[in-house]
Amino acid sequence: MDDQAKKHVEKAQAEDTLKQEFALTFDQRVKRYIELKPHGIIPNSHFAAVSAECQSLYRDGHFYGAISLAQSVTEALVKFLCERNGWKPNKDYEKNLEQLKTREKISPELASLFTEVWKSRDDYHHLNLQIEQDRQKLELLAKEKLTDLRKIEQELFAYTANEGKIIPKYPKYWDQKNGTVPVFLRFD
Repeated sequence: MDDQAKKHVEKAQAEDTLKQEFALTFDQRVKRYIELKPHGIIPNSHFAAVSAECQSLYRDGHFYGAISLAQSVTEALVKFLCERNGWKPNKDYEKNLEQLKTREKISPELASLFTEVWKSRDDYHHLNLQIEQDRQKLELLAKEKLTDLRKIEQELFAYTANEGKIIPKYPKYWDQKNGTVPVFLRFD
């Protein structure tokens, strides 16, 4: 068999494998897609696409990735909040979060959500021995962290609409230019 024929066979086998995997997991993907939708509109920032990707990872059953990425997004959000509120963030997540609480830039409830997403961050980031390995528990943990991330984004990036215009609750968290707000849409 020549190289061209081998590539053709490999491609056909890969297509078949992926189609079978998709068919086997389709119902669960639909269930996860419906049960956990992101906050629909957020500022078009450096973390917007990454936050949306957390949802895709969860939907497709990549729970370790969803957990780790959600924790990364919360870290980016905490740094973002420090910067938008006028100070250089510390390298330590907990110190930044404490400063946001102390300076009353976030509510205790919001701080609690940030803490819940961050919980066990080092274990997942460093793949320590104690990370969860049971798939059902992982799915639940990923769902909890993404639910909390959605609540954080719903509060920070709350908005109303008036005559087709977005009116942010916290304008300093949105990059407004010439009367417009660049947004990242997460509607499916």
